[in-house]
Amino acid sequence: MKPRILKKLSKKTLAIYAASPRRDMQSDVKRAWIDDEFEHDYRFRQNPSPKEERQHREGRVSVNHVHSIGGEWDSWAGEGTDVWPFYEYATDHVFLASMDWEGFSIESDGRGWPESNIKGRLTGKKVIERLHRMACEVPE
Repeated sequence: MKPRILKKLSKKTLAIYAASPRRDMQSDVKRAWIDDEFEHDYRFRQNPSPKEERQHREGRVSVNHVHSIGGEWDSWAGEGTDVWPFYEYATDHVFLASMDWEGFSIESDGRGWPESNIKGRLTGKKVIERLHRMACEVPE
């Protein structure tokens, strides 16, 4: 995903989290910060394909003021946590919430992960729609 689109989606997802009455979403908003030097990661390989090289050149664009989460000190591990753009964090939250966790256990189910109820790819539009629905529900 292009960095400028990631920046816009991060801003939208943070606004949804901030408008939600849910306490778990509000605590995530308090942990958010603005990354002034955001640049995509590049996994270096010895012989990258032309497609990988092109994607790397396109992704090298740095974007300022991307809403991010993470980077806090983890006293348990003794190092900092991973830094994510807020959109990627929200996408992970939506994906995990879409799984059917009822009756799932690792011992009885050899598949590893329960099935997700998302049809097709998880696009930015789907993430925003599902976040709106999740933000309106208040957990018991």
